[in-house]
Amino acid sequence: QRPIHQAKVNQLLAKWRTPIDASSRHVLEQCTLEELQYLHDSNYRPSPLHAQQRKAPSELLLQHVVGMAERQLGGGHRLDCAAAFKIKWGLSIEEEKELRGLSHKDLRYVIANHDGNCPLEDTIAMASADVPEEDDSTLHAAPARPGVKTMGRFSRLELIDPLADCAVFGDANLTFSMNVAKHRKDFGHVGRVIATTFEEIDTLRERYKEIDDSITILEEHHAEVYHGVDCTRIAIDPRFE
Repeated sequence: QRPIHQAKVNQLLAKWRTPIDASSRHVLEQCTLEELQYLHDSNYRPSPLHAQQRKAPSELLLQHVVGMAERQLGGGHRLDCAAAFKIKWGLSIEEEKELRGLSHKDLRYVIANHDGNCPLEDTIAMASADVPEEDDSTLHAAPARPGVKTMGRFSRLELIDPLADCAVFGDANLTFSMNVAKHRKDFGHVGRVIATTFEEIDTLRERYKEIDDSITILEEHHAEVYHGVDCTRIAIDPRFE
């Protein structure tokens, strides 16, 4: 294949009327055969060097080749694991939606085992039938939780010591406290979760119809709930001595 590659390089240099430009030849020799063919078919030609131009033709050529490679990648915005997987395997929008609906166990199986040799639906079916080995690996934690969200959280820095207690202050409807309690339970944390509100329970019941259900969920996750807590006076609150 190398003679074909070299012939394509010579063809482009002759087409651009720069057969002795060593710098441009070096840039072209680093390109793949597909990139060389694209350059030929696109009728691209680096601008000739002149006094007012700050970049040589070889520099312009390199810039164009790098831009070609970048256009084959995903967008410049943030990508989660499902979006990156879609770009890697060229999935359709419908397949991406199906991927985003998978549980943590199934999504991790699909990402680890899909090789493009069979339809994505077959890999998903195998993921549903797969039973992971029982071990202490955190890879198998929270198997039934939403896959994309759990895998994204899995890669983040864990800021809370699994053995330490943590307190949430001023959580009016206890939503954030519930997220923390569920998070710690899923990842095997044994430290307590202490949820507090500034208002008393009667005021909370007037504002939030779901407050009693939220407290029940927290208590099921072995959390402690305190009301009427002023976080600016926590040091002298007898409940936290």
